[in-house]
Amino acid sequence: MLTRRSALGWEFWRRHRWGFRAIAIYFALIAAIKLVIVIRGVPVVFGSDVGFAFAVTVPITVSFLYVLAVFTYGLSGDLAARESMYPARMFTLPLSNAALVDWPMLYGAMAMVSLWILTRWLSAWPSGFSIPYVWPATLAAALVMWTQALVWLPYPLPGLRVIVAVVVLCVIDAIVLLAVYSKAPEWVVVVITAPQIPVAYAVGRVAVARARRGVAPDWRFSRAESRVMRAERLTHLSAAEAQTWYEWRRNGRSLPVWVAIILPLELLLLWVAGTSTSLLIEIVLGALATPIVVATFAAVSVSTTGGSTSHLHGLPPFIAARPLTDAQLLAAKLKMTIRSTLVAWTVVLVATPVAVCWSGTWPTLRDWARNVAATIGAPRAIVLLVVIVAVMVLSTWRQLVQSLYFGLTGNDRLIKGSVFVSLLLASILGPLAIWIVDSERVGVIWSAMPLVLSALVCAKMLAAGWVVARLVRARPLTDGTLVMGAASWTIAVMALFGLLAWLTDAALIPRYLIMLVAILSVPLARLSAAPLAMAQNRHG
Repeated sequence: MLTRRSALGWEFWRRHRWGFRAIAIYFALIAAIKLVIVIRGVPVVFGSDVGFAFAVTVPITVSFLYVLAVFTYGLSGDLAARESMYPARMFTLPLSNAALVDWPMLYGAMAMVSLWILTRWLSAWPSGFSIPYVWPATLAAALVMWTQALVWLPYPLPGLRVIVAVVVLCVIDAIVLLAVYSKAPEWVVVVITAPQIPVAYAVGRVAVARARRGVAPDWRFSRAESRVMRAERLTHLSAAEAQTWYEWRRNGRSLPVWVAIILPLELLLLWVAGTSTSLLIEIVLGALATPIVVATFAAVSVSTTGGSTSHLHGLPPFIAARPLTDAQLLAAKLKMTIRSTLVAWTVVLVATPVAVCWSGTWPTLRDWARNVAATIGAPRAIVLLVVIVAVMVLSTWRQLVQSLYFGLTGNDRLIKGSVFVSLLLASILGPLAIWIVDSERVGVIWSAMPLVLSALVCAKMLAAGWVVARLVRARPLTDGTLVMGAASWTIAVMALFGLLAWLTDAALIPRYLIMLVAILSVPLARLSAAPLAMAQNRHG
């Protein structure tokens, strides 16, 4: 018989064990790298701050964000809604409010502290770095507990949760960064961060108690007036439009809201970056990569269809019985992913320039941009910037849609396995890059690149051909839709190939290699298989 502590801990482990295993594999890899370095007695030297970020900082950031999302229940509901994000099913358990708060907060804080301890002792830090011991752990615990308390608290207005969370977390982070920038001793930073832990716990107790009693005040109108106005608005929508509205309300706001919460914490680093060009570029690139990283986790909730825990990943009867075709149900999800991606990137493209100008780092970045333009030419530099942003936007959308097939199958192992693979890839790229550079195998890898990419393209096209054959037999989509989809994919590949070919030097990168990259970059097989999963889940 499990105790309350063990039962709640088992639930976190059971639901997210593949993600935790991917993080464990990453730490095993960086520990192995450090062991080799220690045995050889070679000092750790990275080519640049960006190289160190790619090898260590980026995977660790992904791990921290994943743990934050897990222990706040942040991907299982609507962050912009008034109601508490704490799972309502937990309120029916024979547990006190204290138990519902204590163990998730304790597990979340312990996970964040453990991540920092492992990062501190296992990572191969560059020589000459002064790495703190305690305050990053207390800051991480305070941030996860404050995030838990703020997302579990009911609010009187929609969207107020986002504003409050951004303000509170940014204030805490800004105070800590100011202390670090002022070169305060470590004990001073600990004194600033440690008291935040009991305060966040107290707010979390109040939040769960209010949510469990159903206390969610509405400052807009009375409940009856709100329902009437919503019903009147929905009566003017078609069935397909109503389904799109439902998908947006249920899943679409998760990505932009999480980006709005996390992005200010990253941009605050601009105020302590000084005039280090490489560090400023690293921070800006990290901000631009935020939607892609968050989309990796948000994709799990975006691909779900059911509204209850019993149909978390399946297709519940009240969705399957709606007067909509499979194509219309899938189109509603695709429209939601497009809107979610555009809203998230609107936040990034507005907040990042404002932060750069406000922090006074614009002159440094402007000088760097002028040097790049002088080297490759102003038109090419402008197009390169546009292409980088466009590729990141499309990568965010791709992260959302490529998991649709897994989510619509209703296969829990397949869904969690996709998360495991995504985290694993994010974890091993950095250590793999270090191994390739240290072992001087860059030339070997580059020589084998055409063969590797050709094999991947063949596998992708074979999978796409199998999916298309199934689509023709099952006919979940019309022939016109299939032809239009194939034409759109071809146009996207050719457009990407043209841009990459214009930006790159033909003497260094062969055109056929660029075409292989373009083919692999545009999603095809898994996106095409989504209608099959929808039809099988709905009718079979």
